[in-house]
Amino acid sequence: MRERLTVAFVVLTVVLLFGAGLVRSYVLRDLIREQESAHLRQEVELIAAIAQDRVEAGGSIDQQFLDSVVSDRSRLEFDPGKGRTLVADGKEYDGDDDPTNDLRAADTIDAGTVTLSQSDQVIQEIVGRDVGSIAALFLLIAVVAGIVGFVIASALSSPFQRLAVAAGNLGRGRYDLELPKTRIPEAAAISTALRTSALQLEDRVHRERDFAEHASHVLKTPLTGLRLELEDLTLRDDVRGDVKEAAARSLAAVDEVSAVAGELVELSRRGSLVAGSELPLVDLATQLAQRWADRLGVRSRTLTAAAEGNLALTYTPGPVEHVTDLLLADVVRRGSGPVRLVFFGEEGGQLRIRVESEGRAHENDHHGEPLDRIAQARSVVEALGGRVTGEHPADGIEVLLPRR
Repeated sequence: MRERLTVAFVVLTVVLLFGAGLVRSYVLRDLIREQESAHLRQEVELIAAIAQDRVEAGGSIDQQFLDSVVSDRSRLEFDPGKGRTLVADGKEYDGDDDPTNDLRAADTIDAGTVTLSQSDQVIQEIVGRDVGSIAALFLLIAVVAGIVGFVIASALSSPFQRLAVAAGNLGRGRYDLELPKTRIPEAAAISTALRTSALQLEDRVHRERDFAEHASHVLKTPLTGLRLELEDLTLRDDVRGDVKEAAARSLAAVDEVSAVAGELVELSRRGSLVAGSELPLVDLATQLAQRWADRLGVRSRTLTAAAEGNLALTYTPGPVEHVTDLLLADVVRRGSGPVRLVFFGEEGGQLRIRVESEGRAHENDHHGEPLDRIAQARSVVEALGGRVTGEHPADGIEVLLPRR
């Protein structure tokens, strides 16, 4: 977007300059024509005065006289009224065979009419004399326009680029969106829409977790009580055999209902947060490891990562990325030395993440930052139905997430 805006700004500037230059060239051409006509009028009046003095002195207007007074880039004609018209061309006169296309000025004396002509090509040469400097000026203006356009385009496109990243993160299941603060109405509207969508999706996760916990309690608790009652009934000696058989059959039915209820609750917990966004564990682990290896490398710290267990399992990347970012941010703040990151896909579908650092950072290294990344991670993980164990990266922090 930034490149297209820059090109559009440069093209618009060049087009406007070209249009202004075209209008200016027509205006300048007319101005030069007027100036050349005035100059030609003065010159023909001077030649006519010289010719008049020659005639009054008893001389005649002949070809030799015309050749002596004509300028290099002009044509001089003398029409005596009767007889042949005399014509003298300057050495550099480049007019065509039709002198009516030239600039012309005439003056009348006692002996006839003196006409001075100048080729229209002179005006074109004057106008085109500064073409090189004008082209250089246009190039300079285009470069300046490109720089200014790049700065303006960067300022205009930056909010939209950040919004695109935020939209991509939301599509991956992340709710901690970094939205730009901008005065551009369109970008502000998109930012508000993304923030609302993120809050709605996060609220959905919380409601699903509460539903799963409530359903587990509401369904399994009565079924467990009923099962105990039926088991007690089958063990009593004062109950007839057919009643015990009916109780045993009911007990089996209760076990089936309890199993189905457990499967439904587990299914609600395992549902994908964003359909179609799941990634295999090995790809997700590789992406996260590469990103944080680069960030830790800037701090002269190394990261070793591993993906173990069932690597074919797929997970919604957003929550895993969010939790891993919080854990590794805490490692950067409170840990020191090399970092170890392990992803383990459980057979039951859960994802286990373990992060640990070689040592502990000094307390004054993080300047008393109030952020508690572990508390944030625990809040996010618990909202997803998982748990966090460990308090310090030097001792190892482990996260267990359900398959979502």
